[in-house]
Amino acid sequence: MIEKLVTGYTFEQEKTYTVAQLQKMAIDCGDSNFIHHDMVQAKQSRFNEIIASGSAISAIFSAMIPAHISAMTPMLGLEMSFKFPSPIRPNTPIKMSWEISDTRTKTDATVVVTLNGIILDANNQTLVTAKAQIMLLPSF
Repeated sequence: MIEKLVTGYTFEQEKTYTVAQLQKMAIDCGDSNFIHHDMVQAKQSRFNEIIASGSAISAIFSAMIPAHISAMTPMLGLEMSFKFPSPIRPNTPIKMSWEISDTRTKTDATVVVTLNGIILDANNQTLVTAKAQIMLLPSF
């Protein structure tokens, strides 16, 4: 199955989060910013409602990689970065996608894989972008 993991390979998930789910995700990851918990204060913000915690979303989004790739081959995460150009709002369908943009075989039989990620809403507006690097390990 590792042969599938080449430049251009993609995988994705679709999700919709309710207000209660966004609040719980923020609490569970320790993000105490009112914009993720307090409906009254959030309504007074420029977003006019509760929005997703970047910490929580980045955890869920990044976890897609080992959930998908480690089913095919052992792997380790090396690095990740995220940008949040637009908020994820409650009850908004989103599509979270990762695409392999580069692979590089190292001398010790490991393969370093670079992935680009994007989260889009139903109107194809970019909500989150990400970059990740992982290492595929030889099978045990």
